[in-house]
Amino acid sequence: MQDKSADNFYDIYWTKRNDKSNRYRYKIFLSWIKDGSRVLDIGSGDGYLGALLKNNKNCDVTCLDISEVALDRAKNKGLNTVLANIEESLPFEDNAFDYVIASEVIEHIAHSERLLTEMKRISRNFLLVSIPNTAFWKYRLQLLGGKFPKQWAFEPYEHLRYWSVSDFKRTLSLLALSADEIRAGSGRRYLRDIWPSLFAEQVCFKISKSDV
Repeated sequence: MQDKSADNFYDIYWTKRNDKSNRYRYKIFLSWIKDGSRVLDIGSGDGYLGALLKNNKNCDVTCLDISEVALDRAKNKGLNTVLANIEESLPFEDNAFDYVIASEVIEHIAHSERLLTEMKRISRNFLLVSIPNTAFWKYRLQLLGGKFPKQWAFEPYEHLRYWSVSDFKRTLSLLALSADEIRAGSGRRYLRDIWPSLFAEQVCFKISKSDV
């Protein structure tokens, strides 16, 4: 029987995949992070973002992922690595990091609120999260045509959770978190910045604890 576990799936995924190219959302995250910060990148993959933070912002970066193949690549970039399953408690003390990042990660797990709560626990300052925007205009048209937005049909480890910008802000409020800044991570220039909830396919959130 073929091994369908999440770690095996992502080991195969990273064995086949080359280093990720730079993404516009990485530029946004870098602008939000102060030089010399201690940063945890959850679902880091090969450490591409971590290397940008290390080399451009002099950050102490820890990469956390379920794939040993991906983390071996991150180690080769000079980054700290932790092998862990993000659907379990994170193996860090309270307030262990200045910033905790989850870039295109939380939509892949069923209990996203649990992960956000863990991120809140181990972050001193901010949570930086990017998610696909289910209310992106093209997805709205797809729904009108009877087709559900972005989904992988042949593997169980892709998108399990879906939010619009307003949905996600409500989720944050229920966890005593608040979105201090929202920026479009993709989409056509100008339109995405004026109205990210409609014209951004992907949205970045700078999140603070609202109960401190």
